[in-house]
Amino acid sequence: MKNTDRQLLVPLPEYPGAFALVPPPTPRFIPLPGIQGKVAKAHEALGALQAATAALPNPNMVTRTLDRREAVRSSQIEGTSADVNELLAYEATGSEEGLPSDVIVTLNYVKALEYGLEQIKIRGGTRALTCDLIRELHLHLMDKVKDYYGAPGEFRECQNWIGGLQIYQARFVPPPPEYVRPCLEDLETILQYGPAEEDQFEVPIVIRMAIVHAQFETIHPFIDGNGRVGRILLPLMLAAEGYSPVYLAGFLKANQQAYYDALAAVQLRGEWTEWVRFFAIGVEVAAQESIQIAKDLTTICDRWEQVLAALNLRSDAAVNRLPKLLIGTPVVTVQQIVDTLGISFPAASKALSLLEEKGILVQPGEKRQRYRTFVAKEVIELLDRPPGQYHIY
Repeated sequence: MKNTDRQLLVPLPEYPGAFALVPPPTPRFIPLPGIQGKVAKAHEALGALQAATAALPNPNMVTRTLDRREAVRSSQIEGTSADVNELLAYEATGSEEGLPSDVIVTLNYVKALEYGLEQIKIRGGTRALTCDLIRELHLHLMDKVKDYYGAPGEFRECQNWIGGLQIYQARFVPPPPEYVRPCLEDLETILQYGPAEEDQFEVPIVIRMAIVHAQFETIHPFIDGNGRVGRILLPLMLAAEGYSPVYLAGFLKANQQAYYDALAAVQLRGEWTEWVRFFAIGVEVAAQESIQIAKDLTTICDRWEQVLAALNLRSDAAVNRLPKLLIGTPVVTVQQIVDTLGISFPAASKALSLLEEKGILVQPGEKRQRYRTFVAKEVIELLDRPPGQYHIY
């Protein structure tokens, strides 16, 4: 560890002989020799995603689908087992029957992400990115989570550590509780970044995202949920500056050990270059993956509409409104269709049954189960498609 880092080690009286690391102030400038090209490619991918999103006939439905996919993958990094189909089934029915208990945690991720994006709109761009918003995200994330023993939405008041059953075995010990808020208030300066007069150039959003994520995970302000809150902040930073959200959990999960190693190198040795390089590759890959999924979802929707067009139904038939809806809500109940389309229960049931006849929807399990769902299997299979294997070195 560098001497400058040693000066930031503080003893922990409650754990004699143990030390915690207080991170240096959030850097505003990082020399990045040899990786400018990676950062540039990440920005090009962000621009391509922006253009692709603008060209979509129904971008909100595609974004809604990607939100849920991100929630599943980001939660799975922390050890949950709920998959996309189970999350959507729980969201459609409100019932945990036959589903893993951690599906609640995964849906909370969706709620926290959607809350954050809404706050960006309400509060106006980067001004929304505050310590209070971070606490609010955590409040939504940990709402009604039975095995969370802290206070949801409150910064920790006890010492935590990462790795090992005892603090003496930890691979990393974050700052003591009294340092958490000052460190986060310093982090606000990069969350709400604007170039200062003395700055020679503007720090690109991709680099700022990398800085924020690493710094937030180093501070580790909550007893649990730090990784998920830290990953939620990334699409919020993009949305605050007018970019389409990019979801990195798939890339991070596919390269989980490299993710942890690169983070640890920043936390313990201040090695920012490798972390920013890894992160920039992740942004590029995630943006390209989102573009491809959006194209695939549009293709699926077009094919469904062609199947229905061949039936020569009335143009105002309820079933004609379902393809675009199913792209964003690929698991539905009859009652959901009643409420969303404002039609009668028999009309909704008939429309869903017709799509089932055409192979667009399937009913999993027993059809007489208490919470009957219809699943757009093609969409679920697309969302479950594992991320490609990427050469990051």
